[in-house]
Amino acid sequence: MQEETKEKPKTAEHREDGYKNLMNKYGTKDDASEQYRFESGEPVTDIELTLNYEENGLFSKIIDIPADEAVSSGFSYGVTENIEKFINKSLEELDFEEKAATAIKWSRLYGGALIVMVIDDGKDLDEPVDWDGIRGIDELLVFERPLVTPDYQSLYNYKPNEKHSSKFGKPEFYDISTIYGNSFRVHESRCLLFKNGILPSMSTRTEYRFFGMPEYVRIYKTLQETVTSHGNGVKLLDRAVQAIYKMKDLAQLLSTDQGEDNVIKRLRIIDMAKGIINSVAIDADGEDYDYKQITFSGVKDIIDSTCNMLSAVTNIPQTKLFGRSPAGENSTGESDMENYYKFVEKIQKLNLKNNMGTLIDIILIVGRYKKEFVDIPDYSLEFNPLWSLSENERATVEQMKAAAEFTKAQTAQIYVEMQALDASEMRKKLAESGEFTINDILDEEDTDWSELENVQSENMRESEETSNTALSAENETASIPRTGEMAEDSVQPTGCGVIVVKGGKVLVGERKDNGLICGPGGHIEAGETPEDAAIRETREEFGINIANIVPIAVISGMSAEYCPSQIFLCTEYYGEPVCFNTEMENARFEAITDIMKNELYLPFRLSLQELLRNIAEVTMKPVENGLTHLEDSSNMESDVGPGSGRYPKGSGEKNGKSLPMTEKEKIKVGHDINNLYHSKYEGKRNCWIKTRSNESDSPFYNYRFINHGFDNYDIIAKKEYGD
Repeated sequence: MQEETKEKPKTAEHREDGYKNLMNKYGTKDDASEQYRFESGEPVTDIELTLNYEENGLFSKIIDIPADEAVSSGFSYGVTENIEKFINKSLEELDFEEKAATAIKWSRLYGGALIVMVIDDGKDLDEPVDWDGIRGIDELLVFERPLVTPDYQSLYNYKPNEKHSSKFGKPEFYDISTIYGNSFRVHESRCLLFKNGILPSMSTRTEYRFFGMPEYVRIYKTLQETVTSHGNGVKLLDRAVQAIYKMKDLAQLLSTDQGEDNVIKRLRIIDMAKGIINSVAIDADGEDYDYKQITFSGVKDIIDSTCNMLSAVTNIPQTKLFGRSPAGENSTGESDMENYYKFVEKIQKLNLKNNMGTLIDIILIVGRYKKEFVDIPDYSLEFNPLWSLSENERATVEQMKAAAEFTKAQTAQIYVEMQALDASEMRKKLAESGEFTINDILDEEDTDWSELENVQSENMRESEETSNTALSAENETASIPRTGEMAEDSVQPTGCGVIVVKGGKVLVGERKDNGLICGPGGHIEAGETPEDAAIRETREEFGINIANIVPIAVISGMSAEYCPSQIFLCTEYYGEPVCFNTEMENARFEAITDIMKNELYLPFRLSLQELLRNIAEVTMKPVENGLTHLEDSSNMESDVGPGSGRYPKGSGEKNGKSLPMTEKEKIKVGHDINNLYHSKYEGKRNCWIKTRSNESDSPFYNYRFINHGFDNYDIIAKKEYGD
C-alpha cells in the first residue's frame, strides 16, 4: 500500500494547439518564444503625466495636435445667416474653440475633463438648469480629471423625461477641487463632459473607468523606445572612432604593484596632451597610438521603425508629428492624412457633437430672450471638412462636375426629343431642384443691352425688386396690364409675337406682302397655347427653335385688321435665322435704334415700345442683377425638331413614288437637317426627316436623304406624311 502511494508514474507532456519539435524544443515548455505573457504596467500618477506634458516636447505634440485639429475647421448649422452670425459671435465671446481644444487636450492627457457652464438662470451651480429661465451664459470653465470627482452616490437609475439625451448610469453631481479656491459641487446639467475613449465596465483602472484612459498609458513604451533610439543614435557617433594605445610589455607592467596606476597615469597624460595641444606624445620605442573607424549599419532603419510604430499607436502621421515627408517609393502621404482625419472626426463625434449641441441650445434660448429672433429654429450641426483640396484637386473636381452637368444636359435633350417633356418644363424643373444652374447662368451673364437702354433716359436705373419680378415671370402666361392703348387682364390674345434678342440687337425681317419690317409672329391656331404658337411661328418664319420665352405684355386696341397679341421675349434659341417661306425675307439682327427709324409693322412697333417701357421701369434704380445681366444662348446645337420645336416620332415610310421637289425646297430641308444633325443624324447613312416645305401653309412631309456629313446631303425622296 505504501509502495502504491509512494510514487506516481509521470505523464507525458500533451499539446494540442500547435506544432512541437522535441529536437529544438520548439513548442515545448522549454521554448523561450512560448514564455511571453502580457502584464500590466505600474499605474501612472497624475504628477508623472503632468511632468511628461511639461517637459517632453514630443509627448506634448501627441496630446495637442489632434485637439487643435478638431476645432480648427469651424462649424455650420443649417440656419439663416443672421442666426448663424449670432451663434458664431456667442461662441467667439465665450472663447469656445480655445476652451474646447483645452478640454480635449486634458481628456487625452488625464483621461477626461469637464467644462462648467456658468449660466444665468437664477439657480445655483448645484441645481438643475432652469431651461425656461435662461437669460444668458457668462463663462466656460475647464477642469481636468484629477480635479473632478463624480458623485457615484447620485447615479441616475432611470431615464429622465427631458428633451436631452438619457442620463442613465451617470452621476447627477460632480465635486470640483480647484487649486486656487474652495471646492464646489455642480449639477451635471451645467457640465460638458469630455472623455478619452470608452473603457469596458470590467476595467481594472477604477480611476479611469468613468472618464477614459490617459493617452500616455497606451503609448509610453513606444514613446520611450522612440526617444531613446534617437538619443542612442547620437551617442553612437562618439563610438564611431575608437582610440587604440599600444605599450610594450603592458601585461607584465600590469602584474606589478604599481603597474596599473602607472598605465592609467600614462593614458591620462596622453589624453591631456591631446585635449590641450591637440597632439599625442609617445615613446618612439615601445608605444603606439592609433584610431580605428567603426561603421554602424541599420541605425537609421531602427530609428525609422520606432517612428513608424509611434505614429501607428498615436494615429498621427509623421508629417505632423515629426515634420518629415512620407518615405518610400511613390509615397504621397494621402492615405496617412485620410486615416488621421478620420481619427480626428471620431474625436469630434465623441467630445464635440453632443456638447456643442447643448451649448447651442442655450445660445438659441438666450437669442430668443434677447429678441434676436422670434422662434428657435431647427438646426443641423455639421463640422466643416478637415481636408482642403489643392489647386490641382479642385480643378479635377470642377472638371468632373462639368462632365456630370454635360451628361445631365444630354439626358434632358433626349427627353425633349422623345416629347416626354417640354424644353421649358425640363429647364424649370432642373433649376428648381438645384442640379442645373441654367437660370443662374442667365442671370450672371453680361448681355449688351446698352442699345436698348440708350433709347430711354440715361438717368434711369434698375430696381432690384422689379428686376427680380421680371426675371421670375418666364413661366407665367398672364399679360402685363397697361393703361391707354395696352390691354387689360381680361383681353384674350388671338395672336402672338416674339422679340428675339442677341447681343442687344433684335431679330427682324421684311414682310413680302407689304415690305414692312417685322419680327416673328402670327395667329394662334385652334388648340394652341400662345407659347406653342410663338414657337411654331418663329420656326416657320425664321427657321430657329426658341427654347425659352418670357411673356412681357398683351397688346390690343388696334384696328380690326390686327388681333390682340401676346408678346414674348426670347434670349435663347437654336439654329441660324434664315427665311424659307412666302411671308418673310432678309432675316437679320439690327440695333433697336436703327429699327425704330424705319417703317414697321404696327404690332411689331407696339411690341418694341412695350419692351422699351419694361426696360425703363426696371432701370429706374441701381441693382446688382437685372436685365443687363441676361444673355442669349444662341447658336446652340439642338435636336429639337421643326415646326412646333419638338421632334416627332417615326417617319412612317411606305412604298410609292417620290413627290416633286424644287431646289429651294431642298435647301430649306437641308437647313432643317443641319439643326438636328449632331443630336440625331451624325454617323448615320440613310435617314428620314419630317418637316415642312418652303411653301406657306405647307403640311408636313417625310424627306429621305443620304447623309455624307454635316451640310452635305442627297435628298432623294419626298413622301406625304403618313405614307
